[in-house]
Amino acid sequence: MKIADILFEMQSNYVAEDDILLIENYIKENGLNLTKIDQKLEELGYDAIFDDFDSNDYSIVQKIQHRKHLSD
Repeated sequence: MKIADILFEMQSNYVAEDDILLIENYIKENGLNLTKIDQKLEELGYDAIFDDFDSNDYSIVQKIQHRKHLSD
C-alpha cells in the first residue's frame, strides 16, 4: 500500500484535511505502519480505517460453479 492509497482512504472516509496532513507527516517521519496510523486516527476522534487491511481475508478465493450439472 502506498502513501497515496492511505491518503485517498482517509479522504474518502471524511477525515479533515488538517488531520490528513498530520498523518502524512507522521508516515514520512516514522514509516508505514497501519496499526499506528489507526491509533493516531482514533486519538484524533475518528474510527479505525485500516484494521481490515492487515487481515488475510482477502487472500481467500471462492470458486463458484457456473455450469449446470445434471444429477440422478
